[in-house]
Amino acid sequence: MAEVRGCEFPDDLSYDQELNVWFRDLGAGQFEAGLTSFGLALVGELYMFNPRPVGREIEAGKAFALVEVAKTVLSVRVPFACEVVEINEPLTATPMKISRSPYMNWLSRLAVSDVAAAHTCLLKGTGVSVRATELMDLHQMTSFADFKPDQGA
Repeated sequence: MAEVRGCEFPDDLSYDQELNVWFRDLGAGQFEAGLTSFGLALVGELYMFNPRPVGREIEAGKAFALVEVAKTVLSVRVPFACEVVEINEPLTATPMKISRSPYMNWLSRLAVSDVAAAHTCLLKGTGVSVRATELMDLHQMTSFADFKPDQGA
């Protein structure tokens, strides 16, 4: 498991370039997607999870879900084209579970037609540690445990 400044990134997962979303390859062209502890640390407590419906086709770079944090609604984007095939429905009623255990709570299951292309846009292995260090420096995160997101004025 990669650990950068106290923030864990499990090795069995792949990550988007901003390290906000994790992906687990389930095989047969399907991925589970969820939010990373790093991404959650940047935005604060999660109050709402609103996924796109099953059957919705999602273009690369578009949202497969919306989440509400503080007083802001954010898009949860996927870096590859896919289709929503399943939603973790219980999380729509209890989104705080995502914040408490982000790697145990997937948001949506996604089907992709080009698995190889999906993997090329995801980070894995040492690339995760390098990118995490860059992003933590950018956000002035010296310790995951002590980090407080900038909620604005």
